[in-house]
Amino acid sequence: MEKITHQELQKMFIFSAQRLEKDKEQVNKINVFPVPDQDTGSNLAATLRGVETALEEKKFESMEEFGNTVLDAVLTAAQGNTGIIYAGFLAGFIPTLGNLDNIDAQILSSAFQKGYERAKSAIQNPKEGTILDVIKAFADTFQNEAQREKDILKIFSQAFKAANKALLETPEKMELLKRAGVVDAGGLGFLMVLETFLDTLAEQTDAASIKPLTLEEEEESATRKYVQILSNRFEVVALMRRTDVNESEIRNRLKYIGNCLDIVQIGERTKIHIHTDEPYEVRDIISKMGAVENLRIQDMAMEIVGAESVLKNTSIGIVIDERAGLTQKIIQHYNIEVIPLKINWPEEETLSGENVCEKIKEAKKKGVNVKPTIKSISPEFFLESYKKQLEKFENVICIVSSAKLSDNYISALKAKEQLPLEQRENVYVINSQHISAGQSLAVLEALDLIQEQRKIKEVIKRLEAAIPNIHFLGILERSQWWKDKPDSRTWFKKEKSQQKELKKEYLLIEAKNGQIIPKEKIKSKDFAEILFRKIERLTRRNLAAGQRLRVVIAHGDNPEEAERLKAKLKTTKKAEISFIGLTDPVTSINACPQSLFMGWIIK
Repeated sequence: MEKITHQELQKMFIFSAQRLEKDKEQVNKINVFPVPDQDTGSNLAATLRGVETALEEKKFESMEEFGNTVLDAVLTAAQGNTGIIYAGFLAGFIPTLGNLDNIDAQILSSAFQKGYERAKSAIQNPKEGTILDVIKAFADTFQNEAQREKDILKIFSQAFKAANKALLETPEKMELLKRAGVVDAGGLGFLMVLETFLDTLAEQTDAASIKPLTLEEEEESATRKYVQILSNRFEVVALMRRTDVNESEIRNRLKYIGNCLDIVQIGERTKIHIHTDEPYEVRDIISKMGAVENLRIQDMAMEIVGAESVLKNTSIGIVIDERAGLTQKIIQHYNIEVIPLKINWPEEETLSGENVCEKIKEAKKKGVNVKPTIKSISPEFFLESYKKQLEKFENVICIVSSAKLSDNYISALKAKEQLPLEQRENVYVINSQHISAGQSLAVLEALDLIQEQRKIKEVIKRLEAAIPNIHFLGILERSQWWKDKPDSRTWFKKEKSQQKELKKEYLLIEAKNGQIIPKEKIKSKDFAEILFRKIERLTRRNLAAGQRLRVVIAHGDNPEEAERLKAKLKTTKKAEISFIGLTDPVTSINACPQSLFMGWIIK
């Protein structure tokens, strides 16, 4: 094998991600440097998984297109010290390949050398006995072998042996590793990547003389515990966008408030990793230098003992009306205050929280035609929720259903005006312009921004910018379904021979400018297939460009079709289905039990 293409590289990257995902705990358990938080394997696996997701089932027309996709993905996904170093390696490796259709040993040799140099430059204080030793040993040996050999597989095999040897020597170069009785965890992770690369190349050749290698095994022994005092206990990982601030300037601004500072800049985007005792000062410095796309703060001391370690933003709380249809798990996890709707049944008034469709069907089975009504939420209920959340949070965001479909937005604003002036300024009322799955997505976007430790003004600005990009489609079985006679419904219990199959016409609806409008008539009962085809057509260009979808699915009382839609969306491998839930009571009453809805936003 004297040349490889970007197709071979694509397989190498995908299979290495799958390998690290499978063996990440092997790396985690020996992780003692730079801190013993046992997450090196998980961080590297998450970084590689981001690349895999961008590459899987995609065909590239050129090396340049392939390389740009890899770099964008690794910069976005990189986590932890080792993940950032790997991103730095690719930032040197990929551009060296240029746009060549075929890559020979000499080009690969240069790429590995540039990868090592860029990985080293990403680190604030490079040390011996780390992942850099493994990368350097591989790159140097590959370069030497390429001077006298053209067969890439043979060269790769010799370079891998050198990298393996370098890994085994890391404890002799770092006292911390020697005391713990382990090799460097990041070095082991990178060696797994190299081994997967080698195995992938070996499988594509008929060179029987090349025997696939395996990592050199040591005698199984328990890792000796070595306790470190964490002088900088918080890990901050951020992705920043800006073109006029270089790596050197960023490093100068951050180097005095932490250690383990890693910086990788590709184009106008920069990934930053630092250990610090002042995570919020780091956040503020980064925010002043550019637009922060995401930011994560982790307490490594808590991670070491197995406790919840990712810091949550406690300065912003959420209030919603029930039309969002969030799951109880999300509500409880994020301490969201939900204002329930009041349902007027013919003989009773109850708060919602039950399956409205199921209750109406039960009544119909008894021969009773009922249509419950929903009361608007009065300002006093919003006011009570604001007060509860302001006891826990500094600021409150109230995200309500579309102002054109209910009075909730007006009630929420009136409630805000009833607060004392000093509290009024800390409450923000947002018109989601949606209901059900669409409104859910607005809430999820807000939660993401809050968890990224963003300040309230930025959260509001970004949320308001995201809402117009939320899309909503649904299919109704029939409006005013509660008027149907009991014996004309297929759900009514009786023998199949007595059932009457009605010819039905269904309605496809969409959300537009805060209103729900009819789009077209549908004759098929295959709701999942119809909605899947619609979203597939509407997002084809976005998915082809490497973007992803966040999707929420809701149904009246139709879990089978909801699950089918989820399964179909997963086949694209570009859709994240946040959850499947029942529609809110208002939608359930007006949209009938067999309805199916989906909301999505392009990420």
